[in-house]
Amino acid sequence: MTGAMHQPHPVLRDYLAGPMVGYDISLNADQVHLGVPSATATLIIALDDPLDVGWFGERESQKLWASVSGLHLFPALIRTHGLQRGIQLQLTPLGCRSLFGAPLAELAGHSVDLIELPRGLTESEYARIAAQTEWPQRFAVLESLLLDRLEEFSMPADIRRAWRLLCHGCGVAQTAADVGWSRRYLNTRLHNEIGISPKQLSRLARFSRARTVVGQGVSLADAAYTAGFADQSHLSREWHALAGQSPSKEVEFPFLQDLQYPGTAA
Repeated sequence: MTGAMHQPHPVLRDYLAGPMVGYDISLNADQVHLGVPSATATLIIALDDPLDVGWFGERESQKLWASVSGLHLFPALIRTHGLQRGIQLQLTPLGCRSLFGAPLAELAGHSVDLIELPRGLTESEYARIAAQTEWPQRFAVLESLLLDRLEEFSMPADIRRAWRLLCHGCGVAQTAADVGWSRRYLNTRLHNEIGISPKQLSRLARFSRARTVVGQGVSLADAAYTAGFADQSHLSREWHALAGQSPSKEVEFPFLQDLQYPGTAA
């Protein structure tokens, strides 16, 4: 398992929630990777072989070279066929709008070929990335494409603030009060933009916080307390519901976004 990471250009930091992740993973040909839900959209640019992605509980899958998945409350199923190589990005709601011209709500619960978005990645742009043979060059081409297509989108400041507050552990009632809305109006506005309710977004963010600290070696009991769960059993139930497997199983087979690479690109 090899790969690299690249911290995006400062101009892109409101649009990408974290580094660009390059991954190169060899697995058993019949192994299925679980794509964990999170509070951001996941963009994958597959190299060598397309991403074979479906959804928990469904038999059908899609094979996509460049795709984006919206917010979801169940794991994606990625049939690896023995090899996974590509680049992964996490898009904020503003990033999805400003870079590709679409609200997250249009992507909720499914994966879309990037070429189908209003300003999606074209075949020639994908080819420029795929033609590179080293991670720094791949990152550089992709970053240049993102900077060139960046279009200022004036997402209302209260929507952006509500999303940030909920992602950082603020309760739904407190978030609504902070932005000066009723809970019903907050639900309507946020659902129209990202495709899930404030309560569901808060649930995803809380789960992500727990997974982060567990990945740092914190016990499940302490992670449950830190992330705001009622107890360890509550956290374990959520882990099964959202990730499709137990916490101990995930530690054994980590998710892609948890991997840390020693040779991180600048």
